[in-house]
Amino acid sequence: MKIKDHIIYFICSAAFFCIALLMGESILFCVAMGGAAGVLSFVTIKVTEQKKIKNRNRSYEMDLPDIMIHIAMFTEAGLGLQDAIERATRAGIQSKPLYIDLASVFEKVRKGGTKDFITGLEELAKVRKSPALSNFCTTIIQNMRKGSGEISNLFTTQAQLYRNERRRIAGKLADEAATLLLIPSTLVLLALIVMLLAPAIMELFNGF
Repeated sequence: MKIKDHIIYFICSAAFFCIALLMGESILFCVAMGGAAGVLSFVTIKVTEQKKIKNRNRSYEMDLPDIMIHIAMFTEAGLGLQDAIERATRAGIQSKPLYIDLASVFEKVRKGGTKDFITGLEELAKVRKSPALSNFCTTIIQNMRKGSGEISNLFTTQAQLYRNERRRIAGKLADEAATLLLIPSTLVLLALIVMLLAPAIMELFNGF
């Protein structure tokens, strides 16, 4: 657990404790409010982190077909595998996680922050723990160690599989977006129902 997270838990707990104390509540109630705030902040941070990891893994799966095709094209043009990967990395959208991570590996290699490119890929796969990215890194590592020249055909085939997966993910994201759009509509509908029923409910209570 990060030190930053502990600081956030402490601040939230202390803030709610002080607010309850200023409102004149009992110490027991203040402690309960502080504890509840700490638990709520813990859950919120964990959910946010999981959402971030999920979105990053989805981004890997969406971008892998393109970089695989570029690598295949560059290797067929006569570039070495590492040079082809670096060229493909520069050709991608630099703000996306896959290209950011691969660019950081090359940067570490240049600055001596990692032993070599293979070690950098191994470290990346270990840190990110994405099945798609791990498979991509493993394929490259095995090819570089064994010297196989079939990576062009292999990546072309895998790119097609990831394209199919990308279509599935895009459809899922569209369904999720449609579901999220229902939430505002539902809230508006509930508000209208309350507005329509409020006069009748007030008259009913006045009758009693």
